[in-house]
Amino acid sequence: MFRKPNGRKPFIRLLLWMMAAVMLIIGAAFAAGTVPENGEKLFARFEGMEWTFSSGAGGWSTDLQIQPDGTFTGVFHDSEMGETADEYPDGTVYYCEFSGKFSAAAQEDGSTWKLHVDELKQKDETDKETIEDGIRFVATSSYGIELGDELMLYQPGTALEALTESMRFWAHTFGTEAQNTTVLQKWFMYSEKLDAGFVGDLTDPAVSIASPWETISADQLKALTALPLSLPEGAEQEACRWYRMDEIAEMQFTWKDGDFCFRAQNAAPQEDSVKDISGLYFTWEYEEPVEINGNKGFIGLVQSGTGDMVERCIWYDDARQTAYSLSVTAPDVDGLDLTAVAENIVTDVR
Repeated sequence: MFRKPNGRKPFIRLLLWMMAAVMLIIGAAFAAGTVPENGEKLFARFEGMEWTFSSGAGGWSTDLQIQPDGTFTGVFHDSEMGETADEYPDGTVYYCEFSGKFSAAAQEDGSTWKLHVDELKQKDETDKETIEDGIRFVATSSYGIELGDELMLYQPGTALEALTESMRFWAHTFGTEAQNTTVLQKWFMYSEKLDAGFVGDLTDPAVSIASPWETISADQLKALTALPLSLPEGAEQEACRWYRMDEIAEMQFTWKDGDFCFRAQNAAPQEDSVKDISGLYFTWEYEEPVEINGNKGFIGLVQSGTGDMVERCIWYDDARQTAYSLSVTAPDVDGLDLTAVAENIVTDVR
């Protein structure tokens, strides 16, 4: 006599099998880092924050703003004031206005996330050119971010030793060792594929973002600094700026395939050191003392994350109580005497 099958046993076996499968999936997800924090919860943290990809040298940057739903808008700009013609005597600006959307693809641990660029489109077609007020504007592609890319997101407090040298360069952490800083102070987003890093800074979302630098004329620069400034022979169109908050004067120019940036600021002398106003974030591969027009200074050299060489000299004029910096970014700086260029920009006024 055959026994009638118990209908409950197959159901229980099926239920147990399904529970085991779910546990395996969840365990694998945690092991692989694929269970993200709720995207909207994560991106809501960034309201009122400006994300900037910039080396700190030269006149370029890519800036992003991220909304709570993961959508973002951004602008890339690169000012090349030496690229001129009769139709645009004041230089060329390469730019890209773009928008897109991030998704939180994975939460790697308690302080690290993986983001995915789901959408990205630019406002103007690449290579579109317009001329306004003597400046040529050329549309280009977004720099530092592209469709389908994955970026790692690190929150403040992440140990710096967890970052590669290239990541630390773009996070602007070089030089913080003297301040005994061993962790990130700001949010940082990095694309390994593009070797591009964005630093997140809080801003007032109710106020439009404006550059703290004011564009001024060469005559205004000389009037503000009261310095006998001059450019090297053959140097191309310069751009002059003024940082009112710290009263820093800046002059940018191109010469012999290099992008130069000169700065000056009235400052008190510092014992056994020279104030660095260059705005560059590097650990210099070498740095040695120099003398510029009889004033104490230092010169340093490093290769940037883009492969270009960056050389910078800083010096202090006791007579005028003024700190100076002169930097150059170029594919190669062999044969360039940066101290001689510095001496010719600011002649000995003692």
